[in-house]
Amino acid sequence: MTSLCELFSQLDFEINCGTDNVCIDNLKVDFNFSGHSVIQVGIMQEMNVTVFIQNRGENSYNSRVVLKYPFGLSFRRFTTKQGRLECVSVDSDEKAVLGETTCYISKPIFKKNDLAVFDVMYNINKDSNFEGKVTITATASSDNDEHEQDNELFKEESIDVKYAIYVALIRHQNSTIHINLTAGKNDLQKPIQQILKVENDLRDLNLDIFMRVPVKLGDKDIWTDTVQIPGCNLDRHEIPNIKDFNCSIAVCAVFKCAARLTRRQPKFYNIFGNVSSGWIEQTGLRSAVFMLTSTATMDYNRTAYIYFASDSVNTEPTGKIDTQVEVYEEKFPLKETIGGVIGGLVLLALIAAGLYKAGFFKSNYKKMLEEAGAGAEGTENGAEAPTKD
Repeated sequence: MTSLCELFSQLDFEINCGTDNVCIDNLKVDFNFSGHSVIQVGIMQEMNVTVFIQNRGENSYNSRVVLKYPFGLSFRRFTTKQGRLECVSVDSDEKAVLGETTCYISKPIFKKNDLAVFDVMYNINKDSNFEGKVTITATASSDNDEHEQDNELFKEESIDVKYAIYVALIRHQNSTIHINLTAGKNDLQKPIQQILKVENDLRDLNLDIFMRVPVKLGDKDIWTDTVQIPGCNLDRHEIPNIKDFNCSIAVCAVFKCAARLTRRQPKFYNIFGNVSSGWIEQTGLRSAVFMLTSTATMDYNRTAYIYFASDSVNTEPTGKIDTQVEVYEEKFPLKETIGGVIGGLVLLALIAAGLYKAGFFKSNYKKMLEEAGAGAEGTENGAEAPTKD
């Protein structure tokens, strides 16, 4: 039977502080965000902090750097670029408390004129709210009793924050797809409903949605009544440069919708009313198909938010709601019937003329006369025959 014994022994090290036996270190700490100027929450999964610490004085004992960082960041790892160090970290579990990463530099002795460089990487919680900036501090210290007056033991840096948003502007399936109008009739009305569905996937936010609705072509109104969109206010009218039925050729009413979007809760905006037929007459077309198109765009605080999409462009979309307006010329059934009868009579006359020319009627008439004569002769002979008793 064997037993295991563990022996712990503390090894002393010599403190070499010159003839006066007093080590006066001179620490300088600095850091940066590894080339980044903004944190994109919801896009970037991690951020990197590059730390520099230099001892410009005599030997420094048990030197260390403490980084403090806000709730929403969590320590992932550290990487040494120069020097020897070890790091431990405690993340914050509430917003009012800062997390701390403590890195020990060349423990136990950080020698004169030595430099240590290392990276500390933090995960970024995609649901974090850092307000407008993330602030990190670095504090250097040691167990030396004295320090030079020009030491630089504290550094604070902030980096801007933008939050990724993804908002989709979608034509709702219950929007009117197609209407038809009869050419030449100026007093027709057809109901139309155009519904915009707004989807927000990443975070709650406030933004403005601008909806552009064609309302006039030339001097004719497209809608019978003034267009209103619940939840929106009329902002202005846009006059097109070309007079030619989207907002590039028609006068458009621009509605501003101040939207408070909640994550994963869609919002709807409804354009509804009757479309008149009067504006169609200006085109001079008796048969055509037009697209009545309303559009939606968004405006948001670009200092605080960045639009995020699956492609690399990351540009916000334009929503389109199309309704097909078909114009056709009315057909008259009576006119077509009369035309058909007349056409039939003309065709019959042509057929009869052809048959007459071919002698069809003359030969038939002769045959009829011969058959009639033969019948009469047979009757007469039958009357004269004697009767035998």
